[in-house]
Amino acid sequence: MSDPARKLEPITLEEFDSMDFGDRRAELIDGEVVVAQAFPSARHGQVAASLVVALFQAIRAAEADCRVETGTGIDIRLEADFRLGPDVMVRCGDGDGDPVLVVEVLSPSNSASEMLRKLRAYQAVESITDILFLEQDEHYAQHWSRRPGEPWGAPVYLIGPDAMVRIARFGAEIGLADIYRQALRDR
Repeated sequence: MSDPARKLEPITLEEFDSMDFGDRRAELIDGEVVVAQAFPSARHGQVAASLVVALFQAIRAAEADCRVETGTGIDIRLEADFRLGPDVMVRCGDGDGDPVLVVEVLSPSNSASEMLRKLRAYQAVESITDILFLEQDEHYAQHWSRRPGEPWGAPVYLIGPDAMVRIARFGAEIGLADIYRQALRDR
């Protein structure tokens, strides 16, 4: 006879902080621990790095009080807790600043459910005005945006090397060709 199915209770940010994942990266998604199964691929890293450079240049040109970050996290408290580590994040304002843009470079291991839960969490953060999901293997992005304090609109689907990502906050216009140039050059 098998054991009856049990629903695991969500854990809190405080419980997550007390856990040790060794050298593995972990996120807390809707109270559920998700441990990375492998390091990101080279292509994943190249897409993220190219976007960091483009965002840095756009922010500097706009003389915006913003900073580009990688490897940093964001805590979000909803009905269950989140600690997410977007691939790229832009913060604006004094001190550490508030997150205004989060970017996830999608890997084959990302599930649709995981990404929908992350999207819902990012959209709950009042200061975030732009969310960008980038495929790692093709010129394709999904971009959600809003003006501060307004509801989220439908995503804009960007397809092909001629498509442009537009971030109104600091006037960025970044071509997918620039983001993917290094990652897809051998294809």
